[in-house]
Amino acid sequence: MSNQSLAIVFSLTSLLLAGCSSTLQKHTSPASDEPKTTLPYASTATPPKELDKDILYNYLAGEISIQRGAWEPAYDHLMLAAEEAKDAVAASKAARLAWRQDDLQRAKAATNLWVEYSPNDLSARQLAMLTALNTKNLDAAEEQAEAILKISTAKHKDGFLLLSSALATTKGNDKIALIEKLAKKYPDNAHAQYARALVATQEKQFDKALASLDHTQSLDPKWDKPYLLRVQIFALQGQEEAAEQVLQRAANEHPSPSILEAYARLLMQKKQYPQALGYFQQALDLAPSNHELLYVIGVLALQTKDWALARNTWEKLRDNPIYGKEQEAWYFLGQLEELQGNLKKATRNYQKVKTGRLTHDAQIRTAILTAKLGDLQQAHELFNALRLTAPQKAIQIYIAEAQNLKQLHKPESALKIYDEAIDAYPANADLLYARGLLAADMENTELAEEDFKSALRINPEDPDTLNALGYTLADQTDRLEEALAYIKKAYKLDPKSPAILDSMGWTLYKMKRFDEALEYLRKASTNLDDPEIYSHLAQALWATGQKEEVKRILNKAGKIFPEDMKLRRIIDKLK
Repeated sequence: MSNQSLAIVFSLTSLLLAGCSSTLQKHTSPASDEPKTTLPYASTATPPKELDKDILYNYLAGEISIQRGAWEPAYDHLMLAAEEAKDAVAASKAARLAWRQDDLQRAKAATNLWVEYSPNDLSARQLAMLTALNTKNLDAAEEQAEAILKISTAKHKDGFLLLSSALATTKGNDKIALIEKLAKKYPDNAHAQYARALVATQEKQFDKALASLDHTQSLDPKWDKPYLLRVQIFALQGQEEAAEQVLQRAANEHPSPSILEAYARLLMQKKQYPQALGYFQQALDLAPSNHELLYVIGVLALQTKDWALARNTWEKLRDNPIYGKEQEAWYFLGQLEELQGNLKKATRNYQKVKTGRLTHDAQIRTAILTAKLGDLQQAHELFNALRLTAPQKAIQIYIAEAQNLKQLHKPESALKIYDEAIDAYPANADLLYARGLLAADMENTELAEEDFKSALRINPEDPDTLNALGYTLADQTDRLEEALAYIKKAYKLDPKSPAILDSMGWTLYKMKRFDEALEYLRKASTNLDDPEIYSHLAQALWATGQKEEVKRILNKAGKIFPEDMKLRRIIDKLK
């Protein structure tokens, strides 16, 4: 059998048995359309011209042993096959098997064969370097690292980045010693100094990493990766303000798509949406083919109510098949119309979402808007159809329908939906909690208390349910001590929750413990803009004679929530 036939047989064998060795990296050949390069090393191995039965047996036995989880016989058979056929693929599989079992001697033997048979394989060189490091042979590791740099140069890759990526998989001082030797050899190479910074960061030697970054940026001040690594180092040390300052300065002085996007995402996290949108747009200007940036801009344009930009962006994503976002674009165009009050247009857009991850959400929005447009019967039929086609989401669909009816000022209809849902799912805490909230709003204290306690029997440590029960008792009964006990338990479980802070403050206010009440209510209003929290804070301030602050709080709340009727009544009462 010819050597070409040998390669074909082994390729077919590997394909047939690939499922049993999914944890092994597959050997791949360079794409045929890649430019040919002159590689620095030549293999001295000469494969046999014929594939004899012993070689074929070892190939098959090795693969079957992998399938059975018997790694040692698999290694032995693959090594025999590699040695007899001078085959790099078999050697690579044997090397990885031994490496994953922490058998460094076997890994070294197999990797040596792999490098011998395929000396320009970067994966082989990386594993050889790591094996040398883990056997405390720094000179051999350096030799392999230099080979990686030569091969990478020939293949037009960043060799120092490949080195630092490989070193990320191991720990210890030897990797630091290796990268420092290389950095000293290439003092004017920004990529070498950056690799040193990366490896130092991996070992949490942050001062050393920052010094390397200083050197890197003196060599190449416009390169964006060092800025991003500096931000990461500050963040890892908890220096968030310093990280933000570096990122902001880099975005303004050395803008690149990656820096601008990173800073924009930071602004998003801080809910500074208009500013984030501006930086995302700058990033897109520099990287116009980045579809994900366009997508984020579309979402932020909706968030900031930049309707023209939102429409332009989502229509572009819808109409150009290169983006592959047509279905998602129809959904967000539905949101665009809904947010502007164009409910019929929104419904038509939602109905055009036929496939993809937003299909169910679009169907929910269609049902909700159908009810808002006045056809409650049709909406109910749509919700029922959704429960039949997506039974795993039936509970969430029941809650969505009931909440929609509540928003439409039809609490009795909403209650019927909850009754139907709880008949079908009597032990579901989410449904009991949701109906309890509705009952509390309807001042049906008895049902609310019953539902909250039933939910707590299912999930006794749920802070939201404990808080809801405590607040309802405080707001609608004179059982204030009992209410406070529930709220204290909720507070212990979630001390930062604005809702729980508000409940604690309101209950203490009703107990005439005004100074304590103000402490909690101030914290709640700081953490969340909410009309009910502001009304409670205003009443507690009024009770302590702080009328100027009451005026300031209510003026602020009135501007934020001009249509909230409960807040309006408090404003009229405390004028």
